Amino acid sequence: MSDEDDLRAFVAGVDGFADVGHASKVRLFAWLQHFLRKKDRFGTADINWCYEALSYRPSNTSQYLKNMAGKELLKDKSGYHCEGKFLALYNDRYGTHDITLNIRQMVKDLIDKIPDVAEKDFMKEAEICLRHDAGRATIIMMWNVAFYHLCQFILKHHLAKFNTGYQAHYNKKWQDAKVKTVATYDDFGVDLKESVVVDICRREQIVTDGVAKILVAKLNIRNTVAHPSTIHVGQLQAEAFIEELITNVILVLPI
Repeated sequence: MSDEDDLRAFVAGVDGFADVGHASKVRLFAWLQHFLRKKDRFGTADINWCYEALSYRPSNTSQYLKNMAGKELLKDKSGYHCEGKFLALYNDRYGTHDITLNIRQMVKDLIDKIPDVAEKDFMKEAEICLRHDAGRATIIMMWNVAFYHLCQFILKHHLAKFNTGYQAHYNKKWQDAKVKTVATYDDFGVDLKESVVVDICRREQIVTDGVAKILVAKLNIRNTVAHPSTIHVGQLQAEAFIEELITNVILVLPI
């Protein structure tokens, strides 16, 4: 998800926002610079970016910001930033939105259903990361949950098919492998990349093409955030990552 997607998703959860006046819009957009866009300082252009991203016609944004200065906003040479009481008020009012609550409940419900101790521990760590707005860590931990779940699904239901497919589709790798017959979870990590495991599952129809596409897409995201970069991972992106893996992978591959 892009910054624009995050903004649209967030505002969609604020009832009646399209009909409120410019003063209320500017206040929320100012707070979102910190909460959603992770900016230390912002200016008129940043507020107008929100208007443009949502296809709203802006008003006299600079004047609204000036009216807020010294009360709801503070200003220094680098730009505006939210005053502490104003920031706390909006954090309480909007910081935990319906999407967040739904995802957190989904994670808690799944933890309660998981019989496997290791998978349950992975999920608890993902929940902690999500609660503390650690987007990168959330995605990494949630991928660990999904891949571990996939491996358990193979071990319990399709192990013979997987091993046959491994030899058939990756014969050169299989010939050079230290572990030629997968029998435990740890065996998957000896010679096989996660992408290869997913591909064998797709080729052998252990999972559907749709599930395989989701796994490939989420693995690519995991790989991106796992390495140092300037890419920011927002709360909504992390929540969307969790929601899709739980709904379209974990819950459709019962173990």
